[in-house]
Amino acid sequence: MILDGLLRRETRVRTALLMVVLLLVVWCAGALAHLGLTILLVRRGVRMWPAIYIEAAVAGSVGALLVSAVLALVLYRRAILQRQLNVVAELNHQVRNALEIIAASTSRIGDRKAGATILDGVTRIDVTLRSLFPTAIPMKKKPKAMRALTGSNKAATPRQ
Repeated sequence: MILDGLLRRETRVRTALLMVVLLLVVWCAGALAHLGLTILLVRRGVRMWPAIYIEAAVAGSVGALLVSAVLALVLYRRAILQRQLNVVAELNHQVRNALEIIAASTSRIGDRKAGATILDGVTRIDVTLRSLFPTAIPMKKKPKAMRALTGSNKAATPRQ
């Protein structure tokens, strides 16, 4: 547990340092591009104010391209995550449906110990799913089937 926290912190520090280095590289590249464009425009005989407007237009265009590329990557990543979440939600739904059928069918098992073992497994899976997906609705039929197997509720005990 402690090692896991350290690794996460170390990863955040690495990511922050990588971002700082990346920003410095982009800044240096922009400064060199600005200097090169200024020298090119001066050698071509362009006056000061038109040169400033040209440099601003070029810098704005490059900045807009970079921002749009980053935005496109973010939107692409978000779409991938949304598809993955939809698959996981559907899987969670299918597993819970199957668990409800299993829990409901344990009342028909003659051997109470086997039924209790099956319900224990169902309960463990349900607890695991609820810890992974906290908004999921708990199974409805499990408590009734559990009472039937344990015999704590006489009315719910199956007839023989």
